[in-house]
Amino acid sequence: MAKHEGPVKAQNEVEADAVANTEASGDVSSESAPIAELSLEERVSNLEDETTENKKEIDRLTASVAKTKADVNAARNEVRAKMGLAPEETEEDPQSALSNKDRLKKLQDEQKNLEKQKEELVSQQEKEQLIRAEKEKILQSKLNELFEEFKGMNAGDLESIFTTGKTPEGRVFESRSLGSLEPEVALSLAKAFKEGMAVLPKILEVLPDLLKQFDEQLTEQATKNVEAELESEKQKMIEGQDAQKQKVLEDETQFSDEVKEEAVPDEDAVKDGALENPQ
Repeated sequence: MAKHEGPVKAQNEVEADAVANTEASGDVSSESAPIAELSLEERVSNLEDETTENKKEIDRLTASVAKTKADVNAARNEVRAKMGLAPEETEEDPQSALSNKDRLKKLQDEQKNLEKQKEELVSQQEKEQLIRAEKEKILQSKLNELFEEFKGMNAGDLESIFTTGKTPEGRVFESRSLGSLEPEVALSLAKAFKEGMAVLPKILEVLPDLLKQFDEQLTEQATKNVEAELESEKQKMIEGQDAQKQKVLEDETQFSDEVKEEAVPDEDAVKDGALENPQ
């Protein structure tokens, strides 16, 4: 046993060092980890708060720099007045304001970065809202198909799903639109159908986790649909801008041609003028 003590101890020390190094190098990531767990709405809200606080500090420093400059000019002009010189305003920043000016520049750069981050998060938030709306739209369509399936079933099969959530043979119900349905979900949807709850918002009141049940298949299709729609809108906007540029170019060309025509005298008019005013 003694023969193995050295290597085991050494290995333990290496592992301990590795853990220590990981913790040391991961200080920043460990602090930022909770931020990654925040929802998109919370991240946007935090950025808004940070942007507001940053703006207040920028305003404070801007006022401080302006006051320092005004105080220095006032003191300088007081000395000039005693010397019989006319007052003079200088735009140079006094030495005492330079540190605040540097801090102000950093804050302004930080403000731009915060606003850019917020813009990106808001854009992502809007996209996720569109995807959720699209998921609900797809699910509503699938539920409509499911309820059509229920309508086409014989009384015995439908009654079995109403009571057990399974087929009369005890098998999981296979829907053409939604695939395999867990007995609890099939039972709840069958009851919703029986009670005439056809619209998704009402069904979600009874089954609030229904979207999660089919999240994987809904998200993929919804994301494709939304991205295609956004790309289409972007293309329309580009085409509209191109058409507008083309129209402006055509108008400018037409105006230029009209100016040139007005600048060139009519040949017949020139001849008639020459006859009326012979040299």
